[in-house]
Parts: sequence; structure tokens; C-alpha cells
Amino acid sequence: MVGKTLDNRYKLEKKIGSGGMADVYMATDLLLDRVVAVKVLHSSFAEDNDFIVRFRHEAQSAGKLTHPNIVGIYDVGDDQGVHYIVMEYVEGVTLKQYIQDHSSISVDMAVRIAVEIGSALEAAHENGIVHCDIKPHNILLTETGKVKVTDFGIARAINSATVIDKKSILGSVHYLSPEQAAGDKVTEKTDIYSLGVVLYEMLTHHLPFEGETAVSIALQHMRGEVPRPTKFNPAITPMLEECVLTALQKDPDKRYNSVSDFISELKMAQGFTTSIYKPAQPEFAAMTKPIAQKTEKIARTEPEGKLSHLITNFPQNYIWIAMVLLFISCFLWAFFSFGNFWSTSNVTVPMLVGEPVEVAQKTLKEMNLKFSIDEIASDDIPAGQVISQTPVGGASVKEQRIIHLTVSKGGAVILVPDLKGLTLDQAKERLEKLDLALGAVENGSDQSQPAEIIISQSPQSFSKVAKGTLVNIVINLRQPVNVPNLVGMTLADAKNALDSVHLTLGTISSSDGITADDSAVVLAQNPTGGVSTNESSVNLTIGKKEKTQKKTGSVNITIPKNGNSRHVVIYIIDDNGKSVSYDQQVKPGSTVNQSVSGIGNVKVQVLIDGNIVQDREL
Repeated sequence: MVGKTLDNRYKLEKKIGSGGMADVYMATDLLLDRVVAVKVLHSSFAEDNDFIVRFRHEAQSAGKLTHPNIVGIYDVGDDQGVHYIVMEYVEGVTLKQYIQDHSSISVDMAVRIAVEIGSALEAAHENGIVHCDIKPHNILLTETGKVKVTDFGIARAINSATVIDKKSILGSVHYLSPEQAAGDKVTEKTDIYSLGVVLYEMLTHHLPFEGETAVSIALQHMRGEVPRPTKFNPAITPMLEECVLTALQKDPDKRYNSVSDFISELKMAQGFTTSIYKPAQPEFAAMTKPIAQKTEKIARTEPEGKLSHLITNFPQNYIWIAMVLLFISCFLWAFFSFGNFWSTSNVTVPMLVGEPVEVAQKTLKEMNLKFSIDEIASDDIPAGQVISQTPVGGASVKEQRIIHLTVSKGGAVILVPDLKGLTLDQAKERLEKLDLALGAVENGSDQSQPAEIIISQSPQSFSKVAKGTLVNIVINLRQPVNVPNLVGMTLADAKNALDSVHLTLGTISSSDGITADDSAVVLAQNPTGGVSTNESSVNLTIGKKEKTQKKTGSVNITIPKNGNSRHVVIYIIDDNGKSVSYDQQVKPGSTVNQSVSGIGNVKVQVLIDGNIVQDREL
């Protein structure tokens, strides 16, 4: 692709990146004479028309975003099947590379980067755009230290196109939110979770969850406990740690209500002011005034002699006492200054031990206090009940102080996995790994779902249950469906005929290279018409409309009232070959009235219990 010019405007100069979705090139915009970045989609995406429509829509929406922390999208185009996006060219490195190149990142730097990412997300959310794939690989650091977030809207298009088949997981699984891992709806809080993971990685140089496979990591996002960041970096303040853990709550309702709230908490936790982003200025005035040599000599000798004499003659115990008092004073100043404690009113912490956690949360909110929750297993205390609190009830604290609650989750609590779409063997294996057991297995019928897969379960997925709980399932046993005879129909009519019996269109192959439009004619099908099948789809072979006239007729057969049921089969033999039009067991006294049709020379054969009773031309 290097050297190629797209739409006679964008000349691809060199390849600068590659990913699972696209290759990225530095390019020259020949019209505006500027350097741009061009992302060229891989052919696997470019061949999916539905995806391309979604992709262009999302990219155009993202192109409306204007923000200093967002990589701008200039153009979206298609040059002879090559789909591309033109973006702002940014000199710098990805945040992932920056993390790998630095053994540690200062807490202030990590929070500053997170605040700038959050600012970009805030602007996007205000415009109704959710990124869906926030990770260090999609965050650029310019040579001046500016943060730039890229790929807005693109991940959302991929999500709509690819995640449905469950064969790929959107984005890097290490930064995946629990709702993404579960296949649930994504919201602005999805980006908050992913940003929390990015901040966690910057602060600790660790990821919250690791595993050998993408599936194992995704499952941890859904039910695993996040290790406290201070385990890896003691320099993290308690308030900052609570900010990170709040963003990483598995329940979206327990996270911050918005990115704005998250940013505000981070700034408060780290004590940021508007001056933190400005470099410190030296006091040049104190450095430029010359000092006379004589004065300098006196200033060095006389005060030094007095100070030395004072220290020498001062009691050692007094020196230690002074140092301790100084340390205590600095500690108290830092403690009470941290989090703007002086700026709020005093409140008395309520006694919450023994209360349901929902009641405790409501009480604290009403008293303008914040809270953090740690769940621990307990066989003695009911699930959801507060076991302990810090500070204790009756203590006087400032408003907005975080009250740490330890809550019982009962005995060993396990999240029920989502079994829908799995086979029976797959469900058994997954339940065994989680110390759960398979309960009742019932048969169900859903013509819209494949056979032999689980269509419902009880308890519902992600319910909290105890070890050894039985999980009941319903297996889909599709009832056999009579495949309609589609040969000779247009493709449009064939689709309607399949829809009427809850069958789907499978693969379409062409015998003469024509496109699969609605006017194409069905030349062959698999399974053939008239057979009974448990399959959910029918594959077709199409071709040009034949000039041969289609013939239609009917077959009427009455089974005697006396005796047993009879096996009736009706064959159609025409220019396209032999096919089954009807194949059923018919009760005594019943009448078979079957419409039949064929192309060209058409013959009808009727067999009852294997014996030919009719063999005629239409």
C-alpha cells in the first residue's frame, strides 16, 4: 500500500502501525499539503457491507468531536473497495509504550494523564458517543506531553458487527468492562471502568486481572475481586485508591455517575489545583543581586558560630522532642488539608454495624458522607449485612469523608455463569469449574435458535449463589420442519418462504457468477424441498432466470379410514432433477392435498408405503 494514492488525494508514505482492524499509514494530503494519518481497514471488515455502513456512520459522528485531547477525524472514504479514515497525525508514543518504557510513573503524572483522558471522554459523552475501547494502545502522548485519545466511534461499529458471533472480544480483554464481557448494553459507565483499569495500570504497573486465555480474564472482570492498588504501590493515598476502586465496581450503578464526577474526585484526591499543570518558576530576583565579598564572609562565619554553639549546648532530649512535634505537626497539616477537610462541616458518623448495606448507603448519602465497600465471606453473618466500619459510629468527621464498610457476602458466594447458547457438555464443564452443579434438564422448543443448545436457565446468569447450588436448564429440541420447495422461485420469494417456516437463508452460491439480488432464480437447494429437517438454515444455488416455463398442479390422496397410518411421499421430477415435495405419515381417513410445481418437463410420482400409486406428467 505504501506509495498508493487514495482518491487522488491521500498519498501513503509509510506504514506506522498495525492492528486487528486496520493498518495505519503516515500520508500526505495532496490537496491541503499537510501530513495526516490514514487508517486502512482490513479486507475482512471491508467485505461486510453492514459493518461498512455502521462504520461510516460512527466515524462521521466522531468526526464532529473537537477537543484538544481527541485525535481529530478529517475524512472517511472508499477507493475501489479500500475503506479508510483520515485522521490528525500525532507525533509521539502510545501510553502502552510509555508504560513499558518507564519502570514507574509518578502518582501525579498518572492522575494528570487520567484527567486528560477523562476530559476527552467527557466531551464525547456530551455528544452521545461512547468509546467502548479505552486502553493505553488507543491513547497517544505527544512530544510535549499532551494526551490524545483516538478511535472514537470505531470500536462501537466493530461491536455492532462482530461481537454478536461471540468469536471475538472487542478491544483488549484486560480493559474490558464486566457488561462488555457479559454481552450487555454499553453506556458511558463502560468507559469509566476501562479508564479505571488504565489508571490502575499506570499507578501499579500491573493489570487488575491476568489469565492464560481471553475467556478467563473476561470471567475475572465479571466476578473477580480487584487487588487494592496499594498492594503494589504504597505511595497511593487512601482517597485516590477509593477513586480507582469506585471506577472498577462491577455493577455500573455503583460506579461514578459520570466521567465528570470521576475527574473531580481524582483532582480532589490528589490535591490538584489549576497551578499543577504549570511548571514551577524560579525566583530569579533573589538570584541576580550581587553580594559583596566582605558581607558574604561575615554572613558565613558569625551566624554559623552562634548556631553551632546553640546546638552543642542544647539538651539532646529537647532536640528529639522538637523533631517529634515537627513530624506530628506536618502529619496533621497534611491529613486535615487532604481532601479539603477544612472546607466542610462536621458530622457524626452513624452506627451502621448490623444494618443492611442498602440502608447504610442511604444513611451516609443523606448525611453527605461517601462510602467504600469491601465484601468478605462469612458463614455467621447474613449476606448484605454490615460487619464493621471505619471510622466507628459516633466519631466526628468532615462532610464528604469516606466511610469504609465491610459487608458480609454470606458463605462462599459464586456468580452463576451465562449458560445460554452452550451445549449440555459445555454447561457441565463450566459449572464444575465454579463448584456448582447441574440441576434439572428440560426440553424446550425455539425455532429461532439452533438445536441442542441451552435457551434458558434458573437461577439467572450472574445471580449470587452459594457453593453447590443446582442450576436448572432448558435444552432446545427444535421440532422437525418441512423444507419448502424453493427451486424456480426468485431469491426474494425464497426468503419469504423460509421465513414462514422459521428457517433462515444459509450460504448462497452462484452457478454463472450473477449477483445475489432478489431477482435471481433458485436452481438448487440443500436440504431439498419436502424433506423434514432439524436444521435451521437452507443453502441455495442461484442462477439466471430460465426461459423454460414453470408448471404447477396438485396431488390429492385420501387414506382409507380402516387400517394404520400410511407413509406418503410425493416426488417432483423436472429439468432440475428429482426433489421431494411431500414426506409425511398420514393418519387413516386423512386427505393429502399438496400443491406441486416444476420447470420444463414435470413428472409427479406418489408413493404410499414405498409403492408407486401415481406416476404422471403435469
